Amino acid sequence: MIDEFSRRPEWVKWMPAALLSAIMLGVVVFGIVGLPEVASGPGPAETDQVNDLNWSVFTDDGLAYIESARTPRIDFSEPPVNASSLGLPAEGSLTVGPHATDLDYRLVLIATDEQPNGALFTTPLFTITTSDDHVVSVRIDERGAGDFRETYQLLAERSVAYGYRPPSATSLAAAVSEARDSGEPVTVRSNRGLTTGMPITAEAVCFGGGFCAISYVVTPPVG
Repeated sequence: MIDEFSRRPEWVKWMPAALLSAIMLGVVVFGIVGLPEVASGPGPAETDQVNDLNWSVFTDDGLAYIESARTPRIDFSEPPVNASSLGLPAEGSLTVGPHATDLDYRLVLIATDEQPNGALFTTPLFTITTSDDHVVSVRIDERGAGDFRETYQLLAERSVAYGYRPPSATSLAAAVSEARDSGEPVTVRSNRGLTTGMPITAEAVCFGGGFCAISYVVTPPVG
């Protein structure tokens, strides 16, 4: 057996090394050509996926691009915002999310062209509501729910960026207690913050289990 193996052609002995070299060369080529394309994510949007100024639209094509890139962008710099021009219904609500991969969206809202006002929200889902062919609100949800302490701290933290006055600890504690006693959700709200150039109100909906879910409601002017 040993003699037969030693008499194999010389090129056979080099096959494993040659095969390994070919594999390594393929990996290098992919790293140069393919990896940047994978890492960069979706390419530039087509014109039917965004409007002529590269802002998001909510048509079927636009929603497909939003799901791909997860970076929706809405321009509120010249209110009122026409709903149909964004592919939205004249009356109703549209919810985007949760994403199929459970990743968050990076929602950008721009408030004015005169200065860099606006806000960036990282959110698992958001809901746009329209009336009389105008966008009247965008509700942006925080991920998950927290207990009293976590909810209070997050509301206070976000108030710095969004400019609202957070609900007091007393009012939040009362909402938690009422929800526990009644078994029904109880909502507590902040005032309207204006530092971003658009009105933002924080809402905490508290449930019987003692946890609260936070949302931010943006209400662009409609008249």
